Amino acid sequence: MRREPIVLFDNGRHQCLMFDDLVSGEGVQSNQFLITDNEQYLLLDPGGDLTYTPLSLELSKHIPVQDLTYIFASHQDPDIIASLDKWLLHTRARVICSKLWARFLPHLTANYLVLSRGINTFDRIIALPDRGQSIPLGKCTLK
Repeated sequence: MRREPIVLFDNGRHQCLMFDDLVSGEGVQSNQFLITDNEQYLLLDPGGDLTYTPLSLELSKHIPVQDLTYIFASHQDPDIIASLDKWLLHTRARVICSKLWARFLPHLTANYLVLSRGINTFDRIIALPDRGQSIPLGKCTLK
């Protein structure tokens, strides 16, 4: 099982890494991507509970994980975003998802986030309209 990410792009300021072999056993493997630009960081499809620990350990080799800027959820399958409560607890990241799916994200986060930590999932969501939206990341804009 390879742990090192595949470098898809790197010009010294902007980088895209792909993590594709973090889950072993019966878990469902999905690919995770990290886009960095001038010390801002976007994690695409962070995965489920089985992926959280190995991914966060690998990310910590490349970025300060607690400073993650965004989490992007391309869709709502458990293998894509089921670890959301852990990412909300351990980072300050905002969560980007389609407006259609935004109302379902709180179903993936435990009530303890609000009760014991004051973390409201709705406050951290950026709900993208169907037409799309530009998202600033470092000195670039993601569309």
